Amino acid sequence: MDPFCARAFGFLLWRAFLTALITILLTIAYRLQLSVAFLAGANVALLFSFGLIVWAQRLTDERIVRTEAWQMLDSTERPAGVAGRRWACRHLSDEALLFAKGAAAVAVALSASAFVFATD
Repeated sequence: MDPFCARAFGFLLWRAFLTALITILLTIAYRLQLSVAFLAGANVALLFSFGLIVWAQRLTDERIVRTEAWQMLDSTERPAGVAGRRWACRHLSDEALLFAKGAAAVAVALSASAFVFATD
């Protein structure tokens, strides 16, 4: 069970990192003002959070086998049987919702920063 937990966390962390990196690179490429850049980052973080929530809600015991976290494991490391898939689905869904909660918190912080820098 531990290999799946580690892969699930790494998978979600990698997605969050790529989203942040792309947002930063686009912000630099378009030379946005600081307050606009914070607001754009907040919008992307909120969209990322919403996307994770939708993805977690659509995840089922049958769909878990098509996720990257499941496919990165060797067949001996995967949780066995229907109960194992159910556990993996629940764990991945819970992890995704925790990442969505974090992304929403980042969106709030970036929105507040945009407001602070817009008043200058």
